[in-house]
Amino acid sequence: MVKVLHHQPFKGIYLTYLVFTLVFFRLPIWILYYLNPGNRPRRTWTLKRCLAVEALRIFVALNEVNPIQGRDPTKEVPDNELTDAKFVWVNELADDVFCGEVRRAADQAKVVSSRLPGYWLLKKGMRLDDGWRARPKEKTLLHLHGGLFYIGSGHPSDLTASITRGLLQHSTVLRRTFAADYRLAASYPNPPKNPFPTAVVDALAAYQFLIRECEFEPENVIVMGDSAGGNIALALVRHLVENPIPSLPPPGKLLLMSPWADLSSSRVGPGSSQTDNIPSDLFNVQSQGLFGDYGVTSLLGSLDLGEAKTNRYLSPASAHIAATDGLFTDFPETFVVAGGAERLLDDSKVLIERMESDGVRVSSAIPPDAVHDYFAFAWHEPERTETLRTIGRWIDGT
Repeated sequence: MVKVLHHQPFKGIYLTYLVFTLVFFRLPIWILYYLNPGNRPRRTWTLKRCLAVEALRIFVALNEVNPIQGRDPTKEVPDNELTDAKFVWVNELADDVFCGEVRRAADQAKVVSSRLPGYWLLKKGMRLDDGWRARPKEKTLLHLHGGLFYIGSGHPSDLTASITRGLLQHSTVLRRTFAADYRLAASYPNPPKNPFPTAVVDALAAYQFLIRECEFEPENVIVMGDSAGGNIALALVRHLVENPIPSLPPPGKLLLMSPWADLSSSRVGPGSSQTDNIPSDLFNVQSQGLFGDYGVTSLLGSLDLGEAKTNRYLSPASAHIAATDGLFTDFPETFVVAGGAERLLDDSKVLIERMESDGVRVSSAIPPDAVHDYFAFAWHEPERTETLRTIGRWIDGT
């Protein structure tokens, strides 16, 4: 049915139906229904939160029908279009970094490294008059945005930029963060493009930019990813750990925020967060089966689903991968954030368990009634600010 809705006139009819029913039917019904706290997905939720979650579910449904394609990666963004931010070009990945399993997967999928856009996000009032180069002992954060692998952007206007702006506000040492505008995947009904490991290649190029061109010390870089970006961040760090490159060591810290770490949905069923948190999550379109179907299909490209079940670069939290010693050996200190009301909660719990069993120093924050990527939403208080403050102290080392 969803594939039929990708084509006109069915797509237009469906989109008109969604907007019309949202304004004239759904919103009034939601208000009346959620006035009773007993009807809310979580009794602690306010009416405002219930309405916000319902509205976001509509947005997710719209993207199932009409996936938003990202910004044109060939166009530069002028300074006069940005506030407290700066556009830069990130060069292709060097041959000594483009190696190992990522290189083999890239060759198979015919993926090549290419120049990509990036954005410095600056602490309010800061300027880059002295250039990009790091100051002595300066810390920074590399952000890999979420968006199911096929939507979103590193641009400062993207919703997920509110996460890094919040961290800039609550960290005393961060002056700027860097967002990589990695290439987005696509599949039918759009022209197929940018399968795995395209986003990982781009993320590695951004990390290379910070270390080799901006001259940040690796121990002073935090790699952060939210949702699908968390998956990419894990793959980036895994590549650097498993393929030691003297001039490009792994980052000092890893920050995973609502990470999507099991693309195979290996834990669907009663008792799992994938199933039990359907009433309270942003992603309640599919009650069973593959979470984020279009994103997974686009990312896999010509690979079959079995790859998502057993490939540690794609699904390190998969139940199909034995939790043998060494899966996360030598990973940097990690902070894992998740919402207790989100469907991907189990991904975070498994990551924490597997990392700790391999000796990784792990901190975590899991507010019991928070949704997926709650730290990106200004209306999700007090959990959002409490979490950002905690992470700010972790970044600062206090």
